[in-house]
Amino acid sequence: MANPDFGVVFDLDDTLYLERDYVRSGFRAVGDWCARNLRLHGVQDLAQEYFDQGRRGDIFDAVLDTLQANLKIEAVSAMVRVYRQHAPQIAMPSDTVACLSRLQGVFHLGLLTDGDSKSQWAKIEALGIREFFDAIVVTGDWGPGYSKPNVRGFRDLETQLSSSRFIYVADNPVKDFIAPRVLGWEAIRVKRDAGLYKDCQCPPGVLLCEMPDLSSLPDLLFKMH
Repeated sequence: MANPDFGVVFDLDDTLYLERDYVRSGFRAVGDWCARNLRLHGVQDLAQEYFDQGRRGDIFDAVLDTLQANLKIEAVSAMVRVYRQHAPQIAMPSDTVACLSRLQGVFHLGLLTDGDSKSQWAKIEALGIREFFDAIVVTGDWGPGYSKPNVRGFRDLETQLSSSRFIYVADNPVKDFIAPRVLGWEAIRVKRDAGLYKDCQCPPGVLLCEMPDLSSLPDLLFKMH
């Protein structure tokens, strides 16, 4: 029987799976599209190289410049669209599967994630995780301006889960834990070795704890329960 007074809400990217896997999957889809439609080769590897170097926001522009492809801005828009709308080749690590399986039915479980609506829902479908959650909020469904640290997604889950105590499990100190702190939620950080924000430091006093993956989360929550 689920504890109606305890809601456990998860972030998606780099919390339940590795975001790098999605990026790699997206670059593969864009590379295939460019080869078929633009007869342009090497896009996937070059995009991945720029990403691994830390480049963000203009990777496809940089790829076309490097490949000396005299293409219009519409080509970049199409590449972004392919990236966002592709069917992701991603999977949950074993610690996530085990964690969610143990928590399901014991606590009210929610999922709160930012990002392009189609992309995030495609990730959710590819991972096959709908069944684990009592409520899912993709802030991109509401349009721009509602991503974390905006509190709307958290308040929406408070209503849907009808719990009196909440914990948010996420990875990114830059934005994930600000709203929970404002709303009186507790927070746990997942700091995966390959996570994109693993080197970001969280201010003291914000977290209950940090953990390298989700393996130990169920036992911790059962003790709190």
